This record gives sequence, C-alpha cells and structure tokens, in this order.
Amino acid sequence: MRNVHEMSEYTIGEAAEILGVTPRTLRHWETKGLLVPGWRTTSDYRLYTEDDLQTGFAIVVYKSAGLPLADIASLLEESSAKSRIDRLKRQREVLSAQLDTVHTMITHLDEIIAQQREQEITMEEIKKVFGDDMPGYQEEAEQRWGHTKEWAQSQEVQKGMTLEDWQRVKAEQDDFVAALASASDNGVKPGSAEAEELVARHRAQIGQWYDVSTAKQVLIARMYVADPRWEETYKGHAPYLLELIEEHARREGLDLEHIEWG
Repeated sequence: MRNVHEMSEYTIGEAAEILGVTPRTLRHWETKGLLVPGWRTTSDYRLYTEDDLQTGFAIVVYKSAGLPLADIASLLEESSAKSRIDRLKRQREVLSAQLDTVHTMITHLDEIIAQQREQEITMEEIKKVFGDDMPGYQEEAEQRWGHTKEWAQSQEVQKGMTLEDWQRVKAEQDDFVAALASASDNGVKPGSAEAEELVARHRAQIGQWYDVSTAKQVLIARMYVADPRWEETYKGHAPYLLELIEEHARREGLDLEHIEWG
C-alpha cells in the first residue's frame, strides 16, 4: 500500500484499510449519504480525498459511541459545535442508561449462579442413593481413568445432575438388574431379541456418561466379572451379562480375542 503522506486521493480499498472498515461498509455509507467520495475516475472508480477520510474517521468515532447512522448524518450536517455537543451528550445519557441495565442484568445473573451452586448435589446426598462406598468407588475410578476423555465426559455430565437425576440413575440400574436376573432365570438365550434388548439397555446406561462402542461395552462387562464388587451389583449375573454382550459383539463381527478400547 502507498504511504498515506504521499497521496491525496485513495481508492475504496485503501480508504477502507485506513479507516479500519470494509469496502462494503463504505458503499453502504455512500448510499446513506454519509460519505460520498469526492472524486471518480474516468472508469467510475471511487476516489476518496483527505477531507473524505476526515469525515470517515468521524463516522467511525460516532458509531463506536453507539450512534445510529441517522443521528450520525445529522451530526455531520450540524454547523454549530454546541448542537453537536448537545446531541453527543444525549447519546452519553443513553449509553449510561444501557450501562445501568447491563449492571442490573449481571447482578441478577450472579444471584442465579449462586442459587444454582446451592442446589449442586453433594457427595453425602449421593451416598444416600448409592451407599456409603460411593466416595471410595469415585476416588478409585479417578485414579484409574482420571486421565481419559471418558472420565472428563462423565464429570461434565455429573456437574449438571440434581438429586432427582441420581435417583433416576439408581432406579434404572435396579430395574436393569432385576430384568437381567429374570432373563437369566428364564433361560433367555444370548442373541435373542430379549437378550439384545438387555444389551442395548446396558449400553444406554453407560452411554449417558460417555461415548461407548461395542468394544468398550465388552471390556466393561469383562471388568464386571473380574471385580467381585460388580458381581454383587449385578446379583451374581455379571457372567451372564458378559455372555449376552459378547454374543452381540460377535454378531457385529468383532474379534473377541483381540478387543481394544475404542
């Protein structure tokens, strides 16, 4: 770009760059009669003079103060400094009122945030739903998986949960365990429609915390079998659940001998 001090006429692109606006904005100002370039080339290209740029800078300043284009047009036409000052004082009053409104809104938001924090679920309340061992399970889980994206996802979900949400999770878990036990007692075969429904329910329970694939579901079910605490959670039916899930995975074409988390 040419040096500003070496020229007195500027193309629309150069004028826009100097003023910190876009050529489209300059064209819009022209249609509103705010800034009409002083010259045109023989090819009808706009050329802006130093006086045009001074007007442009004034428009930029007025817009930054929140003045609408109609008021800016009136200001530019004002020949009296007192009239311009009076108009700008009125705009200052408008901005002050808007600032007061913003401060009020921020105060209300702070109050809402404080109320929400008061409603956050505590570990003591979670213990009432899942039992006294819950804090220990939570700590162990963080030690084992705290570095994973799944852990991060689950923690984000928990932040927005209420006591009612935790109670719902517990009720759904209890209902699932009862359905699993019933299916086992009634000899529901892996791969059957009823078995597939149980697999889908189990996957949905995990999926409410983090993204889960069939491979992940298999590995989680295998963990249930390996950990006596999960065996207790599933009332001794963890191996049966694993059978159902592995048959589902087999039908999806997974190699059960080479399952990887993912």
